[in-house]
Amino acid sequence: MRAGTTLVGMAGKAVRDLRRPSFPVDVTALRGDTPAGRPGRYPLDLRPMTAGSVLDHERLVVTRAATGETYRNPVSVSLYALAQHTGALAGSRRPAVPDERTTGIQALLTQARWLRAGQDGNGGWRYPVPVPRYGVRPGWYSAMAQGLAVSVMLRGYAATGERSFLDASEGAAELMLRPLAAGGCSHYDRLGRPFLEECPSEPVSHILNGAVFALFGLCELSRHQGTAVHERAADRLRDSLAEFDLGYWTRYDLRHPAPASLAYHCLHTALLTAAGGVLADPRWPAVATTWDRYTRSPAGRLRAAVGKGRFVLRERRAGS
Repeated sequence: MRAGTTLVGMAGKAVRDLRRPSFPVDVTALRGDTPAGRPGRYPLDLRPMTAGSVLDHERLVVTRAATGETYRNPVSVSLYALAQHTGALAGSRRPAVPDERTTGIQALLTQARWLRAGQDGNGGWRYPVPVPRYGVRPGWYSAMAQGLAVSVMLRGYAATGERSFLDASEGAAELMLRPLAAGGCSHYDRLGRPFLEECPSEPVSHILNGAVFALFGLCELSRHQGTAVHERAADRLRDSLAEFDLGYWTRYDLRHPAPASLAYHCLHTALLTAAGGVLADPRWPAVATTWDRYTRSPAGRLRAAVGKGRFVLRERRAGS
């Protein structure tokens, strides 16, 4: 199929399809009315995102790589665990207690125990797959994986009281905040503020959604510890938001100028809305409101679809 025909088809579908991906912000979680030291529902209701998760015979999430092989992706494992935890709490008028073993809590603990057992001596989970887009070979750590695992481990600790879950969360956060040059996941600016890198690369990629997911883990650890370990990362990311704004759409990362897909653009809006509640900072949802207006503009959607289509085609040609 010719490139022009492909782009027209993609753009036309983007304008015709008014259905937007669902990334519900969990307003119950943002109220923060759970008992002290017991994390409640995650800021996003991840159940729609994880509805298609595939489980193996051990009831663990498995992901299919580009090669067709399956592996256990710590991000997918964590997202599913948090979604199941939300479902467990949503089905009860009170948070789950240690001796309550609902299906959702059991699912959370199954994933959490795999994460705990697979955490390496550095405090992380290495990815066994490459990321050609960023020139990254297998064996990399992800701030997104680290931050999501922190959120899972804290809930595992709350559900069981097992100190090893708390130790695992602290180790995951330490690696996440370690500088890239030292094998960690954070790129520091001149003010000493970290950008939490979903896919550490050279040059840096600065992926927006991964950084926000990672930030949520730090926020929850800060709340548990009574510290402010998350504040510098939050300041850096908030000050970077304008760089992701194309004036009509958002960018997936700061390494490539292409607009994000519709799904990721909608996810950006939801994440910033949730971040405003988590951080009690109205500047985040103010940006989200602007980005949501882009989504409602047929002209903006058309322009984004064309730009994204061109980027995908260039990537395919470069890889062929």
